[in-house]
Amino acid sequence: MSISDSRSAPPLKETLTTYAAGHFAQLASRDLINGLSRRELWLGLALFDIKQRFRRSIIGPFWLTISTAVMLGALSLVFGTMFQQDISIFVPYMGTGLILWGLISSVILESGTAFTQAEGYIRNVPMPTSVHVYRMLARNIIAWSFTVVIYVAIWALFIRTISWTFLLFLPGLLIVFANLFVVSFVVAILSTRYRDIPQVVASVVQVIFFLTPVFWSIETLPNHPAFVTLNPIYHLLEIVRAPLLGKLPSPDSWIWAIVMLVVGAPIAFLLYRRAYPRIPYWV
Repeated sequence: MSISDSRSAPPLKETLTTYAAGHFAQLASRDLINGLSRRELWLGLALFDIKQRFRRSIIGPFWLTISTAVMLGALSLVFGTMFQQDISIFVPYMGTGLILWGLISSVILESGTAFTQAEGYIRNVPMPTSVHVYRMLARNIIAWSFTVVIYVAIWALFIRTISWTFLLFLPGLLIVFANLFVVSFVVAILSTRYRDIPQVVASVVQVIFFLTPVFWSIETLPNHPAFVTLNPIYHLLEIVRAPLLGKLPSPDSWIWAIVMLVVGAPIAFLLYRRAYPRIPYWV
């Protein structure tokens, strides 16, 4: 083609692609589903994280079991002596509370860095963005499973009975996992957009630990204060802890846990739909 022909050729036009809001909702939904279906990916990354964390360690994740057992022993000695508690009742109550609190608190705290720590993957590797939240959840659940050994020891030493109420811990644990799934997306999105959120969340979690009946029992109070009855963490603990102790959970705790899930899931999805196209820029 001659120079004259190139000058007479029509100029190239730039095309601008626009997307409707509904399209982003579809993309976000597809990302959540595709991310969940890539189980081999996020599970493999979760196992890699655990191996890296305990690299060159002799007993590996069982350090979590030891640290939780040491804390349980120390708190049992201090509060059991201070408040003259029956050890056969106090230790199972506080032990199951500490085990469950470890899962809840670790998921909430690590959600703040679920996207920011995966910056390289998000910007350079074609994979669903939600994979990194699934990776964080799987990592914490796998690590938490090593502390379940403590409950086995508590049952063998103090409880030693089996009743049908024990089976209720399974649906309770599933509801806890579902609520943590919702909360982790909310915290991850807000923490990616506003980098002060992880520090705020860490402070709030620390305060909630003392306001939640983890190492103290609500039965020791003359009445049920509002900071307990309106505490969502208490109700999540109760629907799992009570069955493990051979008791029936309060219906109020079941209602609270289910309502939190029903209300929180749409909120988490709306946040993810809005934030999904912006996360690569925020990280």
